[in-house]
Amino acid sequence: MAQQEKSRFRTLNGVSLIIWRSLLFAIPVSGILYILSVHQYLGIALFLEQYTGLFLAFILAGVFIGVPAASSCSSNRVPWYDWILAAAGFSVGFYISIYYPDIVLRFGYVTTDRFIVSLLGITLIMESLRRLFGWSLVIVVGAFMFYALVPSIFPGPLKGERVSLDQFFNYLFVDANSLLFMLNIASTIALAFILFGQVLLKFGGGSMFNDFAFAVFGRYRGGPAKASVVGSSLVGSVSGGPVSNVVLTGSMTIPLMIKNGFSRREAGAIESVASTGGIIMPPVMGIAAFIIAQNLGVPYVEVMIAAIIPALLYYLCIFVQVDLRAASKGLVGLPKEQLPSIRKVLKTGWMIVPIFAVLLYLLFVAGYTPTTSGVYTAFIALLILLLQRKYRKKLWKRIWDTLIGTGETLLEIGIILGAAGLVIGIVGITGLGFNLALLLTQIGESNLILLLATSAIVSIILGMGMPAVAAYALVATLVAPSLVELGVHPMAAHLFVFYFSTVSSFTPPIAVAAFAAASIAKESPYKIGFSAMGLGIAALIVPFLFVYSPSLLLGVGDDISVLTRVISILTAILGCFILSVSVAGFLFSSLHALKRVLVAASGLFLLFPVVEGLQYTWVLNVAGFGLFTILLLAELRFRTNDKKHHSDQSRSPEKII
Repeated sequence: MAQQEKSRFRTLNGVSLIIWRSLLFAIPVSGILYILSVHQYLGIALFLEQYTGLFLAFILAGVFIGVPAASSCSSNRVPWYDWILAAAGFSVGFYISIYYPDIVLRFGYVTTDRFIVSLLGITLIMESLRRLFGWSLVIVVGAFMFYALVPSIFPGPLKGERVSLDQFFNYLFVDANSLLFMLNIASTIALAFILFGQVLLKFGGGSMFNDFAFAVFGRYRGGPAKASVVGSSLVGSVSGGPVSNVVLTGSMTIPLMIKNGFSRREAGAIESVASTGGIIMPPVMGIAAFIIAQNLGVPYVEVMIAAIIPALLYYLCIFVQVDLRAASKGLVGLPKEQLPSIRKVLKTGWMIVPIFAVLLYLLFVAGYTPTTSGVYTAFIALLILLLQRKYRKKLWKRIWDTLIGTGETLLEIGIILGAAGLVIGIVGITGLGFNLALLLTQIGESNLILLLATSAIVSIILGMGMPAVAAYALVATLVAPSLVELGVHPMAAHLFVFYFSTVSSFTPPIAVAAFAAASIAKESPYKIGFSAMGLGIAALIVPFLFVYSPSLLLGVGDDISVLTRVISILTAILGCFILSVSVAGFLFSSLHALKRVLVAASGLFLLFPVVEGLQYTWVLNVAGFGLFTILLLAELRFRTNDKKHHSDQSRSPEKII
């Protein structure tokens, strides 16, 4: 898989390589200079959109120089037409950077040159999207484009008003609420935390997470799988990408899981689900938490705190299933000699603690913006990690590789968020967002659960093949408003669509994390994807629960008593454990179909949060606990009788003879 990831970019040399790497280097360096306000110290006044235009210039030029038009094209030289496209891409971005102050003053008057630049820029973004992510996303964005051009032909609530072509392309390309809105996020928050993640990965921080997970859990049954769950949650929170997380951690954990006794299908599924969950795991949550906070207009800390319990329930379900599957197979842990020493791990692993302490201090105590906090923490992480002597060797090359790696990642993030920005612009200028919210609201007028199910399906479909951040940005515009309109708490509504746009990473048919794991596990990605859905069942159920009762979201719902919140969390934890028993099909021994159904029912009853004033929620919790207690006692009795039966057989005269 690592090789596949590298093959996306050309293998260049000579002048072409120098130009391409210079562009990659310029992407993070220009971002750092802007985020640290160096231009202000130099007395230069800049609109954010002017810097964003420069960012667009770099990423468009970088894509056409570094990414071939098709797999059949040369991978070691840049053809003449790509040089032309790269120059055109740089020009349209630079146009915004130079002329944006004049554009602001005369936005409504669309000049011929602005119309041509806008049309060319959007076309180049679509071609960049095709080169990096294939036709599926181009078709999705193209469908929205088609709607915008002929909205009057659509029936009912989806019918819209057409705008003139010059105003349409002008709005999409240079308005601060369309393309530039999402590119602003890519060029600031995304850049800061991708840089932070690259520093950790290039200077040993990622290996510290994995070594810690293996040192603590590797010795127990199913140890490699448990280490995969814990390590991927830690690495994924920083990296923010399910596919990159699978590549980083799965290349080590998947072969070890297979060697330990898990099937190839199980190993790939465990890594896919664990890697996907990293983006819902506080404190960093990739960069999605910052976008959620921006959309809601609340401090980032509120999003982080609200996401804690659902994320823990997600990983609890995976961890319990891994343990039970290992028990059902009779697996044991890895030998001590194959595991890193906990003492050795702690000798360097302690460095992670002050790094994240600094990040949390800057965010929540010092009051810095997330963007500035990310850049400062990246610098401090570099200084702390350089306490390791081996990483001081070839220091400048490591720093160069960190910046180049940041630039490469931002090519993909920038283009995909730019495409999401086009969709957001179309939704705004055509009124599609209002129309779709109206349609979904009409669906949910009679039944909220129907609206939630519809919204979940729409979120998964829109999220297929997209990075989770871009998927959330899309569904937050299209789906979340309709949930809020029907009285769902805004935080719960946005986390709901965020979860379902995220799980599309392991949900067939376009399960990108499963496809990444499949190449390592040497197994069908669809088999891995369907197994992953069972492991990730919490992500499919818990969002429905916190929509009905936000008691599972810490800090949300001032009218919820502490006792109600504590009971809801405790019963949810027990419910997740019991539901995992049902999915795994094993407790003390294998469970037959009827027992699994009854265990699943008791788990679902316990998962339902307690709602003050609704007595049936208490009844469901008590019924679930009582049902599982009966099933547990029956299993214990059966196990005791079975052991006694075998003991009696071993002492019988026939056995002795």
